[in-house]
Amino acid sequence: MIFRKIAILCLFLCAVAFADTTAVDTAIVDTAFADTVVADTTFVDAAIADTVIADTTKIKPGLHFFVSAGAQFINFKGRSKFKALLDTQYAKFLDDYYADYEGVLPLQQPFQTVNLSFPIMAGIIWQFNDMHSMGLGAGFLNDNESVVLTDKHGETRNYEYTLQAFPLFMEYRLLISPNLISLKNGDYFSLFLRYYWMLPGTEIYSSWGEAKADFDPLGSGYGVFLGYRFWQWEGFSIWGELGYLSLAVKSSEKDRILNSWDLGGISMMIRMAF
Repeated sequence: MIFRKIAILCLFLCAVAFADTTAVDTAIVDTAFADTVVADTTFVDAAIADTVIADTTKIKPGLHFFVSAGAQFINFKGRSKFKALLDTQYAKFLDDYYADYEGVLPLQQPFQTVNLSFPIMAGIIWQFNDMHSMGLGAGFLNDNESVVLTDKHGETRNYEYTLQAFPLFMEYRLLISPNLISLKNGDYFSLFLRYYWMLPGTEIYSSWGEAKADFDPLGSGYGVFLGYRFWQWEGFSIWGELGYLSLAVKSSEKDRILNSWDLGGISMMIRMAF
């Protein structure tokens, strides 16, 4: 596991170095191209107009900010333990009822079989050029699953567990060539690569106990997203993203409810950058 994290982190850093080098190379190419355009007097006014229009859609180099929100289906395998704990409690209520057949038959509301959360993120972006950018962001994720059991006296008892996370991440964005993927009369696609660390405060707490995640300096996982910029005006743009997260944390606390758990899954986000 440690070797895999080191390998993924190294690949991510290589992508960063590649972005920086490519940004310099692109600047050289753009300068040479500009000199050629100046020398070439055969361009017609229509072509120049098209170039100006195309330039206005490019993301300006420099510092930008972003905020995003969306939905994530968490691949939380630990839900089976909480289901078992809930079933055990319900079985006790049934045993109590069958012991004397007094009162009403206990009722159970099961936990949802899907863990759905609505994370929010914010951060900064350094735009090398229209093709490459680097970013640093942080966010918050919370998923509360709550159910009710009714005992033979008709009294309700609430049982719950909550997944909470404070991710910190670095990201690298690569523009995908329109020759590979594009929409007619549409904007462009980008590939986002992200590497995550889970900050203190990432934990599980429940009716049966809790577990605080350890901070791992090597990181907690990665994410791969396909993004599409579907609206832009001046320096403001809106993106849609769809991707997959592979995130896992461990806890070394005494009397922890879980030793480790997953926080990854399928994610859909809307991002506003400015």
